[in-house]
Amino acid sequence: MCWSSTLNSFIIITGKNGVFLMNENLTSLECIQPIEKKQWLSCTCSDSTLFLTTNESGSNIFQFNLLSSFHFMKQWKSPQSCNYDELINNIAYNNETLALIIENRNNRIKRIELRSSSTFDPLWSTTFNAAYGFAPWKNRACVLKHNEWLVIDHNNSHLLHVSKDGHVKTKRSYEPTVNNAVLLGTNILAIKTADNVNCYRI
Repeated sequence: MCWSSTLNSFIIITGKNGVFLMNENLTSLECIQPIEKKQWLSCTCSDSTLFLTTNESGSNIFQFNLLSSFHFMKQWKSPQSCNYDELINNIAYNNETLALIIENRNNRIKRIELRSSSTFDPLWSTTFNAAYGFAPWKNRACVLKHNEWLVIDHNNSHLLHVSKDGHVKTKRSYEPTVNNAVLLGTNILAIKTADNVNCYRI
């Protein structure tokens, strides 16, 4: 799920491969018909574009125009999206860049990679050791202040603070295990565990 400030709506991916639009009051759920059903895994939005990734080796990234009824724009395929033996766990947009959490399905090594959202050119890449898990959607990247990133290593229950140029500044254990995190406004970090949402001023 991701939030579109342009549409003032949530965009939701379901287990049955559909993509839906839910309004901010959570009172309306509408299937986005122009987007065909695929095994979608993650999504993110810029002001004008929806990015969707597929749940498969050599994940594809699809772009749709938010301003013209989700008109298909472009598809990035392997090896440009990731290598053929890799899976994109998560995608997150910030300030004309895309952060990708990529997992190698042979050696289970994961990395966060920053790309230009317009050209898809790589800007930097940082590898981190992560335990194998059957829930790739729980390895996530969350944007922080100053174009920095928080990486959730779900299976090791670690949080990694990554600088804007790709250096791991800190690595901390967090209990109970983190399922998701999001920056609210400019200085409130909300961290979701299985049972709670904990908020921190940063």
